[in-house]
Amino acid sequence: MRTPLIAVVGCPNAGKSTLINRLSGTRTAVVHETPGVTRDRKQVVTEWRGRQFGLVDTGGFASDDATFANEIREQVLAAVREADLILFVVDAQGGPLAGDFELADVLRRARLPVLVVANKVDNPRRENETGDLYRLGLGDPLPVSALHGTGTGDLLDRIAEVLDEAGLSSEEQQQRSDTQEPTAVAIVGRPNAGKSSLFNAIVGEARTIVSEIPGTTRDAIDVAVENRHGRFLFVDTAGMRKAAKVSGVEYYAYLRSLQSLDRAHVAIVVADATLGLGELDVSIAAEAAKRGCATVLALNKWDLAQPPLSEVAGTAARKLRQRPAVVPVSALTGRGVGQLLERVAAVGRGYASRLPTAVLNRAMAVIVAERAGPARAGRRLKVYYVTQYQTAPPRFSVGVNDRSLVTRDYGYFVENRLRTAFGLEGVPLIIDFKTT
Repeated sequence: MRTPLIAVVGCPNAGKSTLINRLSGTRTAVVHETPGVTRDRKQVVTEWRGRQFGLVDTGGFASDDATFANEIREQVLAAVREADLILFVVDAQGGPLAGDFELADVLRRARLPVLVVANKVDNPRRENETGDLYRLGLGDPLPVSALHGTGTGDLLDRIAEVLDEAGLSSEEQQQRSDTQEPTAVAIVGRPNAGKSSLFNAIVGEARTIVSEIPGTTRDAIDVAVENRHGRFLFVDTAGMRKAAKVSGVEYYAYLRSLQSLDRAHVAIVVADATLGLGELDVSIAAEAAKRGCATVLALNKWDLAQPPLSEVAGTAARKLRQRPAVVPVSALTGRGVGQLLERVAAVGRGYASRLPTAVLNRAMAVIVAERAGPARAGRRLKVYYVTQYQTAPPRFSVGVNDRSLVTRDYGYFVENRLRTAFGLEGVPLIIDFKTT
C-alpha cells in the first residue's frame, strides 16, 4: 500500500512551508519572508505515532509571482488531484483573502477530506478569533502556530484520525514486500542547463516548472521513480553558481542543492550542449565528487547542438578524478534519456558493489606489474594485498611495506587502474594505503 499523500495548500505567505518543516521535524522546505518562494511540488515523508505519510508542499495559490502564477496554480491543482487529504493553510491574523475563497471552492469540488489550518495563532488567547474562517465552508478551523509549534500535535492527531477513517492505515504500509532501497539521484548543474526539463522527462510528468528564466527552481524536489532500470529517488535542484555570486532566496536554494548532494548516491551533472563543458560544469561535478557522489555527465539540448563527444569526454577525463561517462540527451525530445538511466543504474550498482578479495588481488598484481611502485633512498614501495572493507562508496585497504613511499601520482594511478579494471568510471573510490 502506498504512503498516503497530504497536500498542503493555501495563498502566498500563509506559512505552508513553515508548517511542513514543523510537522516533519526538518528544515527541508525553503522558508523566506518573501512571498512566493515555493513554486514546485515538494514531498516530505514524515511519521506520527507509527503512521507514515507524505506532506506535499505547494506554491501559493493566486500567487503574487506574476511570472509563474499560472504554472504555480497548475502545480497546486496537480497536488490536490494526487492527494488523499488536504491541509488548507490560512493566515488567521489577516483573515481569509479572496484567493482563499477561490481555493476553498476548488477544494469543495475535489471531494476530498479537508482540514482548515488557522496558522499564525501565536497567542493561545486568540484561538477564538478564527471565526472568520468558517466562511470558507470547510469545517472547523484548527488553530496552530507553525512558527512556535503550538497546536501542531493536535493537528497531527487529527491527520492520523482522518487517515484511519479513510482506510489508509500505516500498519499495512509497513508490510510491503519491496525492501530494496531506491538509489538517490541528485540532478545538478548551472542555471538554465535544462535540469527541470530533464527531471520532468525522467519522471514522466511536469513535476517542476520549466522556464527559460534562470533560477526558476528554488528548492530540491524529490520524486520516486520505478522502471525497468531500477528504483530511484530523483531530486531536482536549483541552479548552482559560485557561492559568492548568490544571495537571499537564491543562496538558500544553493544550500539545498548542496544538501541534496550530501544525501545522494549518484549525481547527474547537467551541462548545456550549446555551451559545451565549461569550468562551472567541471566545478559542480567536482563538488559532487567531493561530497561522495558517483557522477554522470548529461550533455543536454543535444537537439540544438552536437559538440564533438570525444572532446567533451576527453575534457571530463582530464579534469575530473572520477572520469565520469558523458551521455548526450535531449530533455525536449526524450532522446538519450533511456541511455542516461541505464548509466545511472550501472553507476549506482558500482557505488554499492563489493568486490571479492581474490579478484581484487589478481587485478592489483596486473597493476603493479604494469608500473612498479615508487622508490626513495634505495627503498621501493611493495604492495602485499588489497581488500575492500566498505561500500557506498567503495573503500579499499592496500597493505604496503611503507606507506610513506606512496606518492600522490602513484595513488591516482592505482585508483584509475582499479576503476578501469572493474568498470567503475564515475564511481568514487577511496584507497587507504597501510604499512603492514
